[in-house]
Amino acid sequence: MASITKKIKKGRPYYYAVECKRVDGKPRIVWQKYLGTLEAIVNRAEDSKPPKPKHTVIFEAGGIAALLRITQRLKLLELINEVSPKREQGPSVGHYIILAALNRALEPLSKLAIGAWYEKTVLRRLWGFDKSAFSSQRFWDHMNRLSEQDISDIQDRLVPRIEKKFGIDARILLYDTTNFFTFLATTNERSDLAQRGHSKQKRHDLRQIGLALLVTRDFQIPLFHNVYPGNIPDVSLFPQLTAELVQRYKSVTGNTPEATLIFDKGNVTDTAMEDLVVRGAHFVAALSANQCADMLATPRQEFHPIDTMPGTQAFDTTAIMWGKSCRIVVLYSESFFTQQLQGVTHNLVKCQKKLLDLAKTLERWRQGKSRGKKPTRRSVRMRVDAVLSAQFMKALIQTDIKEDKASGIPTLSYSLDHAALQRLTQERLGRTVLVTDHTQWSARQVVEAYRSLSGVENAFKNMKNTDFLRWQPAYHWTDQKIRVHALYCVLALLLASLARKVAFQAGVNLTLPGLLKELSEIREVAVIYPPGTLARPKDHITLSRMSPRQKKLAQALEIGQTLQ
Repeated sequence: MASITKKIKKGRPYYYAVECKRVDGKPRIVWQKYLGTLEAIVNRAEDSKPPKPKHTVIFEAGGIAALLRITQRLKLLELINEVSPKREQGPSVGHYIILAALNRALEPLSKLAIGAWYEKTVLRRLWGFDKSAFSSQRFWDHMNRLSEQDISDIQDRLVPRIEKKFGIDARILLYDTTNFFTFLATTNERSDLAQRGHSKQKRHDLRQIGLALLVTRDFQIPLFHNVYPGNIPDVSLFPQLTAELVQRYKSVTGNTPEATLIFDKGNVTDTAMEDLVVRGAHFVAALSANQCADMLATPRQEFHPIDTMPGTQAFDTTAIMWGKSCRIVVLYSESFFTQQLQGVTHNLVKCQKKLLDLAKTLERWRQGKSRGKKPTRRSVRMRVDAVLSAQFMKALIQTDIKEDKASGIPTLSYSLDHAALQRLTQERLGRTVLVTDHTQWSARQVVEAYRSLSGVENAFKNMKNTDFLRWQPAYHWTDQKIRVHALYCVLALLLASLARKVAFQAGVNLTLPGLLKELSEIREVAVIYPPGTLARPKDHITLSRMSPRQKKLAQALEIGQTLQ
């Protein structure tokens, strides 16, 4: 065992590290090392203390690394570059599209700001490109290289890779549409996609862009998207997309003979349904009231409860529709009934108040207390129709418009049709009519399949999230760039959905925004030491302190491997 001993030489103490052992039964020094004077030892000890870091640099890491790892497993960069090659100089088209997708997923910004965002993420270290390479003009130049056919090819070639690397449950596929408002001026004639139509975000004053999505039931993984003009209603779009939709459906579900396409009543037309039947696609869809009025009026005593679905009853039968035997399920839900009844009651109160105000206005005209354009029976009828435009109101509120002979001013009277209200509550509210070509399915299976349609609605909700996966801002004014914008927005949804699937399989169940928020809080920290320091440590990079959940996510999504 070594020890320190002091020796006096010429009156001064010196210190040695020595090791003693017994030799022939006597203690002997078998090893020694000179340490120097006490002052020298103290000075060396002081110099050996690690210096304080000069500063640290923090980069966004967790979300970037997790989603980037998904792109690596899909070989997305190589795929995009194969579809749209360019000479090897600076970032490729794939780099621009992946950067845009990552930004959309984690912190949606304009192209003017995306270069600065790139600089403060780990992508700067991993890719090595200067931020000036990602200026807005360079972005637009590379977006121009992707044609509509290129986008279609990327979608076609990506689906088999998703199936191979992550697996797809193709038994149920969900189809739905939404739209996004833009700020394109009316005078902008460079876009045919941006049109005024019914805005699902209530911005009817702005031009809209439509987006159709086909996603899986589990984890809402997008497999196909289509951008269309914002003034095309769902009922007109679906027949146009049927052939392409079935082609995608079959490419995904080729090994799943019972695979089923789920869509809402807004897409059901005889032409589209006949096309689906001819092409051999299985389906579950809702029917609108005018397509099944007799079914909606089925007496309640013919309904039966559905197991595992409290407050839910169904009546089911079979019928020939579009030349094929189909199962019809009339679904009654207590919760849906309550929601609809609440809406009807609210609209009744609002309509009656507006009709009362209109009747009082006409009375003031008859008394000569109003000025302006004189009302006529026609103008009053137009105002009444506008008041009763809400669902069911024209059937529930009876109105009578007459003309006062003395003044020539119309009079208005109205009343609630109690018999119509009773029929509505007994034969319509709370009911949904579903149709499927799976005649062997039970009512419960049909209802469960249709209710999974809420998954694609969640996907659209996430794309309208203000923090993650946001479609806006979309500062593009040509159809070609709008289509590329849709591509990387859908890719952002794809990468995040696959990351959520991986996390779920590792035992972490989070919503998409919750997952992205958790990942975004994992940061990379670079520790920088001042130059010229004695025994200066090397600058090094480490990850910020992680919670147990974040550690589990980091392991499942291979964040450490990506950052190496």
